[in-house]
Amino acid sequence: MDIHNKEFKRGFRGYSEEDVDAFMDSIAADYEKVYREYCELKERCDKLQDKLTQYEKMESTMNSTLMLAQQTAENVKVTARKEAELILQEASNKKKQMLNETTMSLQSSQQELDKVVAQTRAFREKCRAILTSQLRLLDDMALDSKKDDDAAVKPVEEPPAEDAKAEE
Repeated sequence: MDIHNKEFKRGFRGYSEEDVDAFMDSIAADYEKVYREYCELKERCDKLQDKLTQYEKMESTMNSTLMLAQQTAENVKVTARKEAELILQEASNKKKQMLNETTMSLQSSQQELDKVVAQTRAFREKCRAILTSQLRLLDDMALDSKKDDDAAVKPVEEPPAEDAKAEE
């Protein structure tokens, strides 16, 4: 506005050179000042633009890193779940195997116990039969001994005479 509204004094040959030169010096100084400020601001703007670009790249890198971290975390979770399921399945299989082995061992022990019980029963029966036969033998021996004792106490009867003649 100052430049547009500036009026120079009229001199002999037009405008006064001194006024025009002074005004031009003032304009040049102001223009130089503005131009320096403009250059500084442009440089500052360029630096800020570079920083902004750098921050945008960092943001992009951070976002991709965050996405990668989330994917990695999800993969770790999935892997951990699968591993846990595998461990549980192995434990279940081992439990079943141990249960089967224990059941088979119990059945085997039960069979052995049944066999020992049967053998014990058979042994008792044999012992009972032997003892019974020994008791009968003792009873028979006692009867024989009593007959012998009775025979010794009784006189021997002589056969009747008729029998003696017939024997001769």
